[in-house]
This record gives sequence, structure tokens and C-alpha cells, in this order.
Amino acid sequence: MQRMLIVDDEPVILDGLYAFFQKADFQDMEIIKAYSAFEAIEWLNSVKIDIVLSDICMPGMDGMELIEKIMDRWPRCKVLLLTGHNEFDYAHQAIRNPCVVDYLLKTEGMSHIRAAVERALTQISEENDFRYQHAWFRSKLPRALPQLQRQLLLDLLKRTERHDIASLQEELDAVQLSFISNEPVIPVIIRVEEWNNYQSQADRSLIRYAVANVAEELLQDKAKVKAIDLDYQVIACFIQPTVESSNTCYGSRQQNWEQTLRFVYGTLESVQQSCADCLNLSVSIMVSEQAVEWMELSQAIAQLRLSIHEGPGLGMEKLLRVNVQHDSLYSPNILNQQSIAALHLDQIKQHVAAGEREWMESFHKWTEASKEGLQDPFFRMKIYSGVGNGLIELLHELGLYEAAMEEIALSRMLHFDIHTPWSDLVVFYQSAYEWIISKRSVTRIHDQSQILITIHHYIKHHLEDDLSLTRIAQEVSLNPSYLSRWYKRITGKGISDYIHDRRIERSKELLLGSACKMHEISAKVGFSDQHYFYRFFKKATGCTPQEYRDQKS
Repeated sequence: MQRMLIVDDEPVILDGLYAFFQKADFQDMEIIKAYSAFEAIEWLNSVKIDIVLSDICMPGMDGMELIEKIMDRWPRCKVLLLTGHNEFDYAHQAIRNPCVVDYLLKTEGMSHIRAAVERALTQISEENDFRYQHAWFRSKLPRALPQLQRQLLLDLLKRTERHDIASLQEELDAVQLSFISNEPVIPVIIRVEEWNNYQSQADRSLIRYAVANVAEELLQDKAKVKAIDLDYQVIACFIQPTVESSNTCYGSRQQNWEQTLRFVYGTLESVQQSCADCLNLSVSIMVSEQAVEWMELSQAIAQLRLSIHEGPGLGMEKLLRVNVQHDSLYSPNILNQQSIAALHLDQIKQHVAAGEREWMESFHKWTEASKEGLQDPFFRMKIYSGVGNGLIELLHELGLYEAAMEEIALSRMLHFDIHTPWSDLVVFYQSAYEWIISKRSVTRIHDQSQILITIHHYIKHHLEDDLSLTRIAQEVSLNPSYLSRWYKRITGKGISDYIHDRRIERSKELLLGSACKMHEISAKVGFSDQHYFYRFFKKATGCTPQEYRDQKS
């Protein structure tokens, strides 16, 4: 949103300019008026101003002094200077100032002033344009790319909906990842088993970065590869053939993938060896036996992470090839089931925190993964404590802990132990998550209602005061541009329309229910210029204020 401040000590001129630009319908631009340079400075001190349209000759502080104040506060602000006189010295000084877009005579008319404002908006747009900042972008992007690439891949692992291939390709291209969106990908997990001398978090962060570099360096000879760290212990690699399969016939395509898989399997042993020799680090590696579609990556990565618990040798340098498309996950053991349950519990928390309906599916998966090992008392204890801790953490994060203590008898959790029937536990936690979801929905609706009430109350009781979008937004602690869009979406009309209606309504009340004179009524509904109030009222009602009073009396 852009914000234009109009400054003039003559109310008739200022109100006329304000009314003109209010009706000019510049998209997403707020108009503010100030009746003196000192009032303008108050605005400059409180909000960012993008354009100033100011008279040059004002008492107390002229336009050139005001320019200095503007530049001191908002160096990118564009200034348009207005004068009733053809003053060469002022014009000469003004033109030399880089923030001054134009110097205009008031006699030139509104069309010239509007054109100058449009030029100022064009300059702002060009300065904000990506192409304008190309040199900056080119210098900064390489440093930001690794983080942007990692963030996109992490985001892809969280998505549950099917990817649109074209959109996904645009995302990959935007962060300069060379992957092809309509081709499958080979997932690999590298897990640090023994940190040895790397004990500080800073050291471990650097080592994870080094492991990712080792994997990329060795695998990129015959494959496209990107490695990112998933958490403090695990690095994930994503791999595709260097030659696009879509550009080859079916036989060659199949051969291409087979060669790539063969190369990956053989090279991963070298990755392990390099980590041991160069980094003094012990790592296990789990690789998929087949390429998977992008939308299946999350499930494949989860299966690879769980596969480390399969069979003996936990903590040793494993090198596993995992069939991630196998119907039954693995022959489950206790550690495997605990890991599966923990993954599903994390998904429940994420879905509930976001208010997503998918939490129920994750909850059913958690119950299924958990109940198989409940005959083991230590497994049961870990499952019970895990779900309890997870719920408490979630309630604190959402600010619902105090309400939960009262409304869902949260204290019942204090009596849960390994002898509590599993069915009782499931019913309690399912009800607790349902309560959170409903509470979040009710809170959201209540918050919206409270914001509307606050806005309408402020407008109704401050018709004679500042009713700029910025001031109203401050009242409800929202971004002005967002507030404008939100209000229109919720109510179906703009805030300015509501203010217009309230001013007309209040004008009618004062005309019929008081002995106030016209200039007094004009001031009470926010018009410093009585003539502007007349025009405003007549346009809305079809008659002047005096005619309305006479007709209804």
C-alpha cells in the first residue's frame, strides 16, 4: 500500500485536493491531509509516507524546510511541490533535490497534478521493481540460495496435496535447483551415529554441512543431487539422473535409471568412507531401492529413517537399501514402533496447531502404530508419556493451557499410568484434540467479531477526528493494507464506505435533533470546510443539509 500526504494551510484547497484524490481511485493508496507543515511532521513521525504533495509557501515552515524533514525521515519519499506563484528560486532549488518529482503551479489544474502523482507512483514502482534491483539481486542471491533450496525441499516434504508439475518446476527453477518436476527422485538418508570429538552445537552444524558437501561432491559426477540437513543428526539427499529421462525412449530411460541407481549404491560406500577418513565421523546410510514421485517423498523419507531400527547393529555404520514401496513397512520391533508412533504424533501436533482436518487421519495412524507394542510395559510408558507431553506442549504453544485445565479436565492426565486402559487414553486424547480444533475455530470467529466491533466503535465516536486507514489500523494493531483487504472480504464493502455512511447518518441526526449551525455540524462529522460538507451531503442525499432540515422539520 502507498500513502500520500497532502499539505496546505488553506483548508479550501486542501479539502479540494483531498476529495479529488479520494475519488481518483488510485489502487491501494491511502490519502492523508495536514493543515500545516507541523501537522505534516507529526504524520511523518508516526507512519511511512511515500508521496508528499505540499504547498511551498506556508507560515512557520516553508516547503523547502519541509523537504529536509521528509528526507531525514523517509529518504525514498517522492515530493510534489505546489505554489500559487511562479517563483524561480524555489523551483530551481526544488528541481535540484532528488526527492522532488515535480514543481507545479496550482493554476495548472487537477489533471496536471494527477499526472504528477502518477509519475511519482511510477518511480516508486520502478525502484521496487525486481529488474531495477537486478545488481543487488545478483550479488545477494548466491549467498541466500542454499537456505532457499533447503527451505523448498523441507516444504515439499510437508505437503500432503498432489503437486502441480508446472508450478513445482517454477519453484525449483526459482531457487536454481536443477531437478525435473515430472521425473521421480531417489531419496537417501545419512545419519550420524557417533559424533566423536564434535560436541558443541556449532561444531555439529559445520559437520552436517561438511557431510552434505561430501555427498554432493561424490554423487554429482553422474547425477543431479542436493543434500540438506533434516535435524541435528540426519541429512537427506535427493537424486535424479543427469540426463532427462523424458528426452529418451523407454528402453534408454529404464537403462538410464538403472545406471543412476547403480552409481548411487556404489558411491554411497565412498561417502561413508570419506566421512570416516576426512571428518572422523561415523555415519549410516539408507537409500531407496526405487525412485519415487515427488508427492511420495515424505513417506519414503519416513520409511528410510525408520529402517535404521530394523535388525541388529543400531549405532553401527549401516548401509541399507530399502524397498520403500513394500506394502508392509517392516517386521516391526519395539524401537521401530516407537519411532513410527513418534512420527505420527508429530504430524498430529502439526495438523492441530494449523487447524487442519488431517489431524484425525494421523491420530488413527498413531493409535494403530502404538497399540501393537502395548504389551511391553516400557513401550506403554513411553507412548503414554509421549502423547501427554505432546499435548501439554501444544496447549502452551496455542495459549490454551489455562482454558484446558477448566474445560476438558486436563488434570485427569495426572492419574494416567501404564495400568490405564488404552481405550480410555485414546478417547481422552481424541476429545482433547477435538476441543483444541473447535476452540481455535471459535477463537478465530470471535477475534474477527471483536476487531469489527472495535473498528466500528472507533469510527462512530471519532467522526470529527483522524479516520485515516493508518489510524484505524493502529487501533486494532493490523497492517493498514491488510486491514483494508480483510474488511472488504468480511463485510463486502470498504472502510471508507462505512465512514461515509456513518457521517451521513450522524449529519442527519444533528440536523434534525439539534440546533447546531451548519459549520458546527460540518466540524462534528469531520469536515473543516463547510462548503465541502455541503457538496458531500448533497451528493449522498440529493439535497443540501439546510434543505434536508427544512423538509424533515
